Amino acid sequence: MRELLDRHPGVQLRQLGVSEAVLSQRPLAVATVLGSCVAVTFHCPATGWGAVFHALMPLSGEDVAASREFKFVDDSIRRLTRALLRQGVRRSNLVCKVFGGANAMFAEQFGVGRRNVLAAFETLADERLRVVASDVGGDRGRKLLFLTHTGEVFVKRLNAQCLAG
Repeated sequence: MRELLDRHPGVQLRQLGVSEAVLSQRPLAVATVLGSCVAVTFHCPATGWGAVFHALMPLSGEDVAASREFKFVDDSIRRLTRALLRQGVRRSNLVCKVFGGANAMFAEQFGVGRRNVLAAFETLADERLRVVASDVGGDRGRKLLFLTHTGEVFVKRLNAQCLAG
């Protein structure tokens, strides 16, 4: 990861935890580790805006008021889309990428990881957002590095099987 950051001198590294998001027009490198959780990156090449979230659960339902702001995949996509549109980003210029959703070891066939991925793709389609890349599913966690100003995402698969979100 250090060599990737060396190619972008002066870019700050920001760690992204569960139920957190970053929205920036300033160049940032955002790192996170995913198991069954899902991260969606947003990038607008025309304006340089970038955003990413790390969500734990697929659908917000009635629990939004009691939850952390970016806990749910569907709600996180809608919140960041609205925030980007308020900054003058055109929906048609947004490029999205989806990551994570690994199945925990010994998980039921249709576990939370798979439900998180489905929620992401369905909500992105509902929002009329273009998905240009994804790396989802499987039984291995992922370490992500997202460059907000270029839209690049670097993924490293973790060696151990996924035990939790």
